[in-house]
Amino acid sequence: MPKSFEDFSSARASMDAIETTQDIPTHMDSQAMAYSTYKSRHTVKAVTCVAPNGALTFCSKLYPGSTSDVAIVRHSQGLQKFKAGDLILADKGFTNHDQLPQGVCLNIPAFLSTRGQFTKQEAALCYKIAKACIHVERANERIKNYEILRHIPSTYRPISTKIFQLCSCLVILQAPLLKEIA
Repeated sequence: MPKSFEDFSSARASMDAIETTQDIPTHMDSQAMAYSTYKSRHTVKAVTCVAPNGALTFCSKLYPGSTSDVAIVRHSQGLQKFKAGDLILADKGFTNHDQLPQGVCLNIPAFLSTRGQFTKQEAALCYKIAKACIHVERANERIKNYEILRHIPSTYRPISTKIFQLCSCLVILQAPLLKEIA
């Protein structure tokens, strides 16, 4: 187990969303669904999971940019792959506690309380989760480094999920994400 996961010995995956821009859809309904308020443009997004050893283990299909992380996880059924005793690490956007299979835990950073300040324990846990989740962010960056995913033109929209998933597979074939594994 890599050092960044030493406090999470039962961790099986780090989960994060990946988003890339696309041409503005022609239909008004599609335009509204594709607009990401987070990115302030029209996007598509997916959810990926990376195992503690740095292997990309899951990538969902692409969804319109306005789709929440929670909705993508629910629809893609990515949580069904986990078994009792497994731990998933994610950022604050993944509040899927009600969707977890029996015995699976989801560890996300604490939300800032009304006190306006984290306790020392909350701050330390946030740091440890972020340190472990950096690997999924690195995997997502490698996926986005493929020129074909920098911006998805409307002509590629029908096959965009296949392109995304192919680029994800190519990331698996690259050098390991973690120096400890190399």
